[in-house]
Amino acid sequence: MLFSIFKTIVQWVLAFTLLMLFILIPREMEIEYGPSGEFITGHYHYSISLHGDNIKQFFEPLFNGEGLGYDRYDQPLLTHAWDMMQRSLLLVIPAFFLSIFLGVAKGVFDFQTRHGKRKVIGLQTTWLGLSVPDLFYIIMIQMGLMYLNVKGIITGLSLYGAGSPEAVIMNIIYLSIFPLFYIANVTFSALSDQHGAEYIKTARAKGVSPFKLLYIHMLRNGLAKLFIHTNIIVLYLLSNLFVIEFLTQYRGAAYYFKEYVSVVNHIVDAQSLSVNTAAIAAYTFFFTVIILIAGVISQIARGLLLPHERGEKG
Repeated sequence: MLFSIFKTIVQWVLAFTLLMLFILIPREMEIEYGPSGEFITGHYHYSISLHGDNIKQFFEPLFNGEGLGYDRYDQPLLTHAWDMMQRSLLLVIPAFFLSIFLGVAKGVFDFQTRHGKRKVIGLQTTWLGLSVPDLFYIIMIQMGLMYLNVKGIITGLSLYGAGSPEAVIMNIIYLSIFPLFYIANVTFSALSDQHGAEYIKTARAKGVSPFKLLYIHMLRNGLAKLFIHTNIIVLYLLSNLFVIEFLTQYRGAAYYFKEYVSVVNHIVDAQSLSVNTAAIAAYTFFFTVIILIAGVISQIARGLLLPHERGEKG
């Protein structure tokens, strides 16, 4: 287990290093002007020396204790990035636990209703949830709330921005939709695998109650597989976070990260393709650290819950 955790950390260091090398790639262009000073064309040529200069210029202030500089609001970039990251975590952390608890409950329900008419509202709804993009559900929920507001049934809701509790709650719900169905599917598969195990057949022959068999034995052993998917769940949450924050104008880390990575689509001068590399690096660091933590948790779960991962038999 310790080797797996060390391997995960090394992979994170290598991945973050490659990302930083890409972020600090030189973006200066050679602009060709006409006799009257009009723009003719622009040329880009990669230079290893310029790349090295960018790396040096980026790390020198850090080593000198000057930080990453200041943003457009004259705030320290690292401080502002962390503040916005906390605002996004206000969505991600509750959505993580909500999707796990509801996903497990949905998976158990799917398993219990896998035969008969209730399968329509059980397993088939899970398949539908995995097949349809969650953006469709988000738009339908928003349209439904708008309709209720027009009819005067629900009024006074503020669903956009980050200044109201209802906006935070709805964004948590939006963020949980796809991971919920994903976890439900994982739970159903885990229970289905346990259902045919020899120890289940033995316990059933001894007269163990179906409730105890499901919740004490099958679910407990099946949940070991769920924790292995921790990093995948977190990746789903972070990828959906960019869409949801942009769609609802929730000004968190994903929203500002998108603003900083946006490059102008027209050339004004030789610096037209430049971006705020310090801000992008700060947000990239925080996002990748969350992925690293999820990966470490996944490796710990493997070591603690799966015997063969500890080198044991059985």
